[in-house]
Amino acid sequence: MTDAGASGEVEAVLANVPVFRHLGSRSRTRLAQLFCRRAYREGDVIVRQGDTSMSFYVVLSGAVRIVRHAGENHRVDIVEEGAGSFFGEMGVIDDQPRAATVVALEPTECALLAKWDFQRELKADPEIGLALITVLNARIRTLEERLTRSGGA
Repeated sequence: MTDAGASGEVEAVLANVPVFRHLGSRSRTRLAQLFCRRAYREGDVIVRQGDTSMSFYVVLSGAVRIVRHAGENHRVDIVEEGAGSFFGEMGVIDDQPRAATVVALEPTECALLAKWDFQRELKADPEIGLALITVLNARIRTLEERLTRSGGA
């Protein structure tokens, strides 16, 4: 696939990612060119809890499981997500270590945006930050509901 074709595929996926949905076509095209692509095999660890956060990820194809380890023998499966989903947004904002491990459930391809590129885009377009707040808020509410249902709150 040509660079233009690869970039076009990333751009098409970005149009459906809540954080970038508001961007115009020209902005999405420019942003898509900043992403690099990586392929993962089933069972590959894409990011590991506790590691340094260096990139924001968008799942182009395949599926991932996001898992949080709490102690040596206890893990909590947070969510399984497929194409169009994203992860890593917290770490590229606050420079904290990865909060969870992400594992490929099947052959998966992701587009990665480096932390410094993500931060530059956030500064250039405050709408990205507003969209991100909405997404993070929804994720917090979902986790709170799960805790309430499981009797953890």
